[in-house]
Parts: sequence; C-alpha cells; structure tokens
Amino acid sequence: MDTLIVPGQRMRLLGSGAIVTVGRRIGAGGQGVVHVVQLGEASFAVKWFRPNLRQEGFRACIEALVRRGRPPHEAFVWPIDLVEPLDAGPEGFGYLMRLVEPRFVPIPQVLNERQQPSFRVLATIGRELVEAMAALHATGLCYRDFSFGNVWVDPATAQIAVLDNDNIGSEGGEVFVKGTGRFMAPEILRDEALPSTVTDLHSLAVLLFFVLVHGHPLLGARVDSSYTWEGGGHLTELELLLEHFGRDPLFVFDPTDAANRPVPGDRMLVWWELYPEFVRQVFTRAFTVGLRDATLGGRVTEGVWRRVLLRLHDSVWSCPRCGAEVFHDPDRRGSPCWACRLPLPVPPLLHLPNGRELVLGEGAELTDHHLTGGRGAPVVLGRVEAHPGRPGQVVLRNVGGRAWRVAPDGETLKAVHPGQRLGVRAMSLDFGPARAWITAGDG
Repeated sequence: MDTLIVPGQRMRLLGSGAIVTVGRRIGAGGQGVVHVVQLGEASFAVKWFRPNLRQEGFRACIEALVRRGRPPHEAFVWPIDLVEPLDAGPEGFGYLMRLVEPRFVPIPQVLNERQQPSFRVLATIGRELVEAMAALHATGLCYRDFSFGNVWVDPATAQIAVLDNDNIGSEGGEVFVKGTGRFMAPEILRDEALPSTVTDLHSLAVLLFFVLVHGHPLLGARVDSSYTWEGGGHLTELELLLEHFGRDPLFVFDPTDAANRPVPGDRMLVWWELYPEFVRQVFTRAFTVGLRDATLGGRVTEGVWRRVLLRLHDSVWSCPRCGAEVFHDPDRRGSPCWACRLPLPVPPLLHLPNGRELVLGEGAELTDHHLTGGRGAPVVLGRVEAHPGRPGQVVLRNVGGRAWRVAPDGETLKAVHPGQRLGVRAMSLDFGPARAWITAGDG
C-alpha cells in the first residue's frame, strides 16, 4: 500500500471529527510529505509521516503537543490535531497545522537577497527567535532540531515562523531527532549528551550568528583545509563533522587562536567588523566558553541575547557624511563608517531608565518598553524624523496619547502634545511613566 497521501483524499481530524480534503503537495523530505488541506473555507497544512520502527513513540510525542493546545509562542507552527484517512488509505500518521503564509521565506533566501534587510530588521529577527525559544524553554520543552529549513522569516515585518515542531519534546523525554549536523552542540556530536535546553542554546547562538554575521561560527580556514585529497586519502563527511564541530571546534574569530579565521573573501570578515563590541563579545563567549562549558552558566542564555539584541536595535543610525546605515559603538568611538571610511561622530542619544540608550537616528522609535521594560507588543510613543528645515538634524515626534514635559538646556519648561515634535538637542524629558534626557552628540 502507498505510504503517502494524495490530492483529493479525505481525512478525519481525530480530536474534532471534522473532515479535510487533501490538496497540492508543498513539501517533502525523509520523514514524509506536507500538503495543503481544506477545512471548509479555510486552508491548513497536513504533515504525513511514512511508517517507521519508532512510529508509536513519535506519535505519542506529537499527541502530547496537541494536548497542550496553544503554542508557547505565536511563531511556532504547532500541531493542532492528528489526522487519519477517512476511508482505506496509506499507512502512517499525520497532523494538522496552520498553513504558513507566502510572505515567509527561509532565512538563507532573506540573507542572500541583493537588497539586504535593514540592520533594525536583522536585530528584530534575532530577537523574535530568542523570544520564541525562551517561551518554549519556559514550558520545559526543547526544540532539538535547528536548521535553515525550520525557521522562516517575513523580511518586511521581521516576524518568524518556526516549522517542524514535531521534533519538540520535554527535557529528558524520548528523543527521535538529535539535530541537524552543523547546528548540533559539540556534546551531542560526541554522544555525550541528548538534546536539551542547554544544547538548544548552542544551536540558537549558531543561528543568530548566521542571521547577523552571515556565516557559520566554526567554519573557517582550518576546516576548509581539511577538505583535501592530498596524501591519497581524506576524512568522510561524518568524520569531518565530528572533528571540527564536535571534538575540536574553533571559533572563526577566536581571540587567542587565528587558525580558523574566515577564508579571504568570506563575507563574515566584512559583517563582523560592522557590529559594536558588545555584540562581538557575546558571540565570542558563546563560541569559546560556550563550546567547552555545556551548562546554563557556560552558554549564552536567552535573557542575555534579549538585552544584547534590544541594545543593538537601539544603536542603529545613519552616517551623517554618506547616509549608510551604521551602528553606534560606544566602545569604539571614532571608528570609521564601513561605506565612506570617515570617522563616525557620536550621535544624539536618549538616555533611558535602567541604563538603556536609544540612538536618535531617523526611523528610530521610542516605545513603552523603553520606559517600563514591558513585554509583548510594544506601543510606539515617539518617532524620530528628519528635521524639515535643517538637513542632517532630526526631530522627535510625540505619537502617543500623553503630553511630554521637556526642559531644553538654557530654555523654559515646555509641553509637547500628541502629534507635536521637538528638535533634538540637549534636554531633560518627563514622559509620565519615566524620565530621560538627551545628549546632543557631535554628529
């Protein structure tokens, strides 16, 4: 009997009893196939698995995810219900999930586009990924199988969709998938550990490095040189994977060992230099200490990534000489613009509660999260715009529902009502929930 479903076939949802009709195939892999299905007027997707020796255990894991109901984060394309053929049909089993919208594309496609996403979008993609994994781990589950095919992105909104949720399981639970090659933690490759929150943190760091630096953090010249036929023999792909990503991994930007630097022409060399020192430091920790110390204390946790990526997002502005998008790096003042190579001045900064700083560059937004440290969807309170009469300068527009009280240096106290704007210069501000101040910089 055929083990796959086909268009036109009808299937029953085991939980609700509703009937769906199988449509076109939209994906296929070693485990099975994915088809669009119709449930009344709505479109969903069904993933159907080929029979295998561990089918009952695998099915039980997916049933447990279905029983949980809502996913821990909206990014997860979560199993909704198990399905079975309405009449005589293929062996195996499957589950219903929401259909990923066409606006989502695989991460490599986004990074390889001629028109690169903005720096703010890259930082937001990273933060969305971190938030999703933090929510998953908070429920006692781990993802296990990070890969390019499993995380898709809407480059316009920076939203993500996390696919293949059937690999998710509880800490210490039965494991059916250990991971995907170069995303796997070294201790898994060495058969010293099973997938867990701790191993997820390594995989998360690898994926974040791909998003921001556009390459693999362990794939450099030393690894490339091992792919050789000299001497009449060579290691197999599996042996190379174990050697360079399991037994003896070396970060491409390791501060004490340059043996595995990116090869000349690799775009990692360009992207690495773009980022502020605080970003480079956390990646260095992830791929030095984090490679050796497979604990929550050794790996970079989601809380650390969240703070770093929020700070990175708030550091974006434009070079006042050439207009190129750049980051403000307080640890490397006067560093050159990547485009025109002229030294970057200090931009105007909004100093916020809890030590946060928002670079007041055109397009930046002040949200309630900046003032109160909230979670969930942010509410925009202020937006930085180009100054209408002074090229190169900016204004801060009040787009919230409350008046601000501002005291520019050397001027009287003023109110900035909703819809009004103020020229950015040195001043103190009272937003109501919190107070802040602006330093004008030298840009």
